[in-house]
Amino acid sequence: MRLSVEPRRAVATPGTPTTLGVVVTNGSDVISGYVLRVLGADPSWVEIEDPSPRLFPGESVSVAIVLTLPEGIPAGERRVSVQVRDVTDQAAIAIEDVTIDVPALPRTTVSLEPATVTAGKVAAFAAVVRNDGNTVQHARLVARDPEAATTYTFDPDGFSLAPGQSTSVAMAASAKRPFVGDPLLRPFELRLDGPSALPADAPPAASGVFVQKPLLSRGMLGLLGLLLAISTFALIITIALSSVVGRSAADRDLAIQVAQARQAAAQTGTSTVEGTVIQLSTGVPAQDVTVLLFGAEDPSQPVKTQATGTDGTFAMSDLPAGEYTIQVTGAGFAPTWYPSAAAQPDAQPVELTTGQTVGDLTVVVGGVPATLTGTVTGEDVGGAQLTVELPLDVPPLAGEVQPEAGEATATGSTGAVVRTVPIGADGTFTVADLPSPAVYDLVVAKAGFASAVQRVDVAAGEDRSGIQLSLLTGDGSIAGSVSGADGPVGGATVVATAGQAVVETVTLTEDPVGSFTLRGLPTPGSYSVVVTAEGFAPATLNLTLTPAQELTGVSVLLGQDQSSIGGQVSVPGGDPSGVVVTVTDGAVTAQTVTTSTAPAGSWEVTGLRVPSTYTVTFSRADLESQVLSVSIDGFGNVTSGAPSATQVNATLRAADGTISGTVRQSTTTGATSAVGNVTVTVSSGTTQRVVTTASTPASEVGRYVVDTLPPGTYTVTFSRAGTRPTSTIVVLAASQNRDLSPVLVAPASITGTVTQGSQVQDGRAVLLYLAAQYGTAAGPVATTTTAADGTYAFQDVSAPEHYIVEVRTTPSGTVLVTSTPQTVSASQQLTVNLTIPSEN
Repeated sequence: MRLSVEPRRAVATPGTPTTLGVVVTNGSDVISGYVLRVLGADPSWVEIEDPSPRLFPGESVSVAIVLTLPEGIPAGERRVSVQVRDVTDQAAIAIEDVTIDVPALPRTTVSLEPATVTAGKVAAFAAVVRNDGNTVQHARLVARDPEAATTYTFDPDGFSLAPGQSTSVAMAASAKRPFVGDPLLRPFELRLDGPSALPADAPPAASGVFVQKPLLSRGMLGLLGLLLAISTFALIITIALSSVVGRSAADRDLAIQVAQARQAAAQTGTSTVEGTVIQLSTGVPAQDVTVLLFGAEDPSQPVKTQATGTDGTFAMSDLPAGEYTIQVTGAGFAPTWYPSAAAQPDAQPVELTTGQTVGDLTVVVGGVPATLTGTVTGEDVGGAQLTVELPLDVPPLAGEVQPEAGEATATGSTGAVVRTVPIGADGTFTVADLPSPAVYDLVVAKAGFASAVQRVDVAAGEDRSGIQLSLLTGDGSIAGSVSGADGPVGGATVVATAGQAVVETVTLTEDPVGSFTLRGLPTPGSYSVVVTAEGFAPATLNLTLTPAQELTGVSVLLGQDQSSIGGQVSVPGGDPSGVVVTVTDGAVTAQTVTTSTAPAGSWEVTGLRVPSTYTVTFSRADLESQVLSVSIDGFGNVTSGAPSATQVNATLRAADGTISGTVRQSTTTGATSAVGNVTVTVSSGTTQRVVTTASTPASEVGRYVVDTLPPGTYTVTFSRAGTRPTSTIVVLAASQNRDLSPVLVAPASITGTVTQGSQVQDGRAVLLYLAAQYGTAAGPVATTTTAADGTYAFQDVSAPEHYIVEVRTTPSGTVLVTSTPQTVSASQQLTVNLTIPSEN
């Protein structure tokens, strides 16, 4: 049995299937079945195309193994093993190790509760920070506000979160409190500061608003003014009423009539219309837009006008019954008629009856398309690409779409792509006809350069120019040293690769020998660093750089590129020489045989690549094969698979197996008994062995033994005259003693009743003849006598066969009646009733 796996090292991103190719070859002389398993991985992560292949001698099969790591699995290097076991030989096992590199996917979310706090001098917030990535996050929260007029404190100041963990951070915002006026809005944004922090122009982790109340609000000032106005008005009314009292009764009646007329004129209606205005592009309420209500009598002049509130709502009351149309206008918005028409004739009228309130009206307004123009600066901006994205952390996509794994590392943004624009050699760009109002992320990227992200808040119909984006060359570096078993290694090649970005250098050959520095690496990014040197095995490291990180202290240890392994084979009670030893890692195979001279059974294989994992197979035709999985480090030491770091030893045993047991047979009553003279046939391919169960002595009746069988799959058939044969497939392992004791079905029989007229005949002789011999000199094959109830029985007759049943007065007397020829099948229970003619 041989096993090979490709690739031996793979990068597996959580949630993305990774396929390993496995080739299994049957090197034995018999049909063998195999079982494939993946060790070191949860079964739910693994999907095996054919986990139990069966192979003819010399046949090979390719099996695909799909490994899907779950989201959240820690980053780093993992080792799994592909195991193949021969079901015919429990000790025949092949194992290949595969190194799985899980890339780091840092992701941290911050939620602020509540997002808005109204307070005086100090406002208290609570931020919940959760590590949704697969690496440990060391960070702290920082807050920024546009005016830099607010002081922020955090408790705790810093934190370290393992993957999947979360923590709560108390935040206090304080600022100088205004003395009088409206509440002051102090917006701020929260960001993470640490090794894996996003760039400064990246979207914030969370946003909030500190609504600071003044010492004297406008409401209080208004109340004081209202009290003064009421007092003045009361004084005027008092003087006026004093004058009215002196007037005549007629004047008094006239004043009452005038007041009543004015009151009647003021009561114009009792109906109300209410609704909400929302923005088409974002779905958020549109505040401070004008709502105009037109009556059916004069559709050109509005009956009432009102501005929407902060929540986009409006309410118009004291309306007379009738039919109305509603128009919404505002700066940067196209005029819209309820519910979303461009002209008044297409508007849906609103019918009001007396005292009716029509609510829940929704008017959808769309902004005039916006235009963005600007310039991308950098050393080589030609061929760069500008992507306009809708961010996922602000409306309308906030909480609706989850970013793809790895997207933040690749583009610096995790939004929905709206438009893509190429950047010319002069760096200028124009993006027209953008839906507005909206918040966009402008992402500029080019292979080999660090991506840049800038967030813009575009007003309705805005034509914004002068946007500046920078395309920076790699601002990260990796520095370290390369050494071997004998000290620093100069002249080694060091190559760092991340996507299309490749940076290469060579270690120094003078002081300090073996040191290196890789500069100009685009950040953030994950790099595969490969170190090679003549006479040494290559080494690979996976390193992640945060924005502008200069990583130092990287140490690379190179091992040997070739080594050897050897050991001792022993055979208890036998000769250990001539055992074939095969060493393979799937790509390279070496073979030798154990020696016959002292020390007998020793072996050695040289020229093996290290570090690597090898499958060592010990085999000889008369011995049970043994397979070991041996790992050798870069210095030629055995690290696993053998108790010694320098020796790989094996003890082999005889390979033949045995099948034995006792054959029993059922009777017509359901009881069983051991039965002899049963033919036992054991076959596998062209090999066949035939034995017969014992018939003597009584203690051994039914016993059989088939020995010296090589491991393999066999068909065992049990057959006996008069009963149906039975077959069983047996998988025999090396040195296995397999017990197989079947129960055969009941043999064939012939029974019946002898009558004459209505009377049963007892004591009559019943003779059983082979139909082919009846009438010849051959005698009967069986003889019996009817019982008192006239019945007879011939048990355990040979079948299939043709028989004739004859009834006589005595075994040699007159023939009374003879049956027609009867055909008996194997295990058939045949009934033959006979009637003696009356004249006899």
